[in-house]
Amino acid sequence: MVQRNNTRKAYGGIILDYLEDKISFDNDMVCCYDELPLWSSPFGIMLLNNIPLKRNSSVVDIGCGTGFPLLELAQRLGESCRIFGIDPWEAAVSRAIRKKEQFRIKNVEIIKGVGEDMPFSGEQIDMITSNLGINNFEDPDRILKECFRVIKPGGKLIFTTNLYGHFDEFYLLFRAVLCCLKLEDEVSRLSKHIKKRYSMEAIEELVNRNGFLVKKVIRDNYSMRFADGSAFLNHYFIKLAFLQDWKEIVPENHRNAVFTALENRLNEIAEKNGEILFTVPMAYVECEK
Repeated sequence: MVQRNNTRKAYGGIILDYLEDKISFDNDMVCCYDELPLWSSPFGIMLLNNIPLKRNSSVVDIGCGTGFPLLELAQRLGESCRIFGIDPWEAAVSRAIRKKEQFRIKNVEIIKGVGEDMPFSGEQIDMITSNLGINNFEDPDRILKECFRVIKPGGKLIFTTNLYGHFDEFYLLFRAVLCCLKLEDEVSRLSKHIKKRYSMEAIEELVNRNGFLVKKVIRDNYSMRFADGSAFLNHYFIKLAFLQDWKEIVPENHRNAVFTALENRLNEIAEKNGEILFTVPMAYVECEK
């Protein structure tokens, strides 16, 4: 068995350092956020490879973050187009503006705001995009209604998303650990967490009820590989984007036992196979008003 080396002893028990690590979306963190494209970049490349590039278009990117793929899309569309990026994270907006200025991109305006309340008149925009936004919207129906309001008739709503089934290999082990420890309520909470991801059928139903028709879908998968489970659970992006939700599935008094068992199982698989691999199903979805 691979021995873990990232623990500390406290009060006679094991402390898992990654469970104690708290990451804040502050000004220090935003300087590092651009170094975390491993999750967003495959989806962004999928969007850039398939999105229609039409001159003289007005485009809005919802949830533009620190500027990817917003700034790249603006450059590929060229100065006949007007591009708007919207994000509620003030530090990320400032970062994107700084990059826009450094890159000398003239056709972009970056706005601190939310997709639920966009500063555009009705039927003003040709196309709205979002890279990995739909799974993170608190109220996707409200945002899609707002998109319908501002998009011109015949205009497009285009987004990428990870689909139901992502990290299946991890979640199967997580469930097995919870069952082994007889944590039935936690098994139920895990199932609810997994079901938060959309299937393609659920996505189509969502966009249809908000006035859009799905015109094109491209599906693919990519893999995330790690030397072992310890590397996976200690990865900065995993701690930033996933670990907090996983911790909330398990009461604090059971967390050390659950995550120690989970990490050990992952490490055993890595020792047997030479690595651990997690699959992420992804989709590019092009809709029309």
